[in-house]
Amino acid sequence: MSAYRFQFRPVLTVVGAIALAILIALGAWQLRRLEWKQDLIAQVEARTNADPIPFAVALRRAEAGENMEYAPVLVEGELRADQEARVFGTYDGQPGAYIFAPLETGDGAVYVNRGFAPQKLLSAPCFCDSALDAGAVTGLFRYAENPVPPASWFQPAGKSADGLWFVRNPGLFAADAEIDASPYYIDQFAVEGRDWPKGGTTRLDFSNRHLEYALTWFGLAATLVGVWIAFSLKKRD
Repeated sequence: MSAYRFQFRPVLTVVGAIALAILIALGAWQLRRLEWKQDLIAQVEARTNADPIPFAVALRRAEAGENMEYAPVLVEGELRADQEARVFGTYDGQPGAYIFAPLETGDGAVYVNRGFAPQKLLSAPCFCDSALDAGAVTGLFRYAENPVPPASWFQPAGKSADGLWFVRNPGLFAADAEIDASPYYIDQFAVEGRDWPKGGTTRLDFSNRHLEYALTWFGLAATLVGVWIAFSLKKRD
């Protein structure tokens, strides 16, 4: 005969059942995130190796509801480096800013992220070597950053005292410069002969630890079941 007997504990069971449901739901959510991340990585790899398409075509497809993030595009126009916007960021561990400038095209303006410039170079009023950007600009089609809670709670609004923005949002840049521009922007590829701003800095290596997180949540759920069993067993008198 066993030295222990099972004793049903209503409060412990109810609390444990609620916690178990939450842990399993979190694990299942991470599995869905894993599938989404794998699809995203595959999509980005396929797109970034494709030939560029006209920005106007990508714009029409994006406005029709198609996801065009990271699609290679090209566009011709006149770069207005004197109206640049600078977004705080880092690259290879050094602080600085990403330099955005509007490109005037036949269909309107589109902001181009020309690349990263280190902090020591930000004293210059602008990076006005637009001759290197003459003709076609090629890069990746990008969507504006629009942080949502809780991230937006800690995101500075507007520009800093030294003129730096903190989100890559061409709508904000255009409103500040009092111009009309596309709500999308282009991450420019590296430009031969131009050291700064350094193009081709788009981050394309995405962290994918969702399976690890899912196993952690499911492991905690299994541990919780073990704890519930342990507390439900009572030693016989």
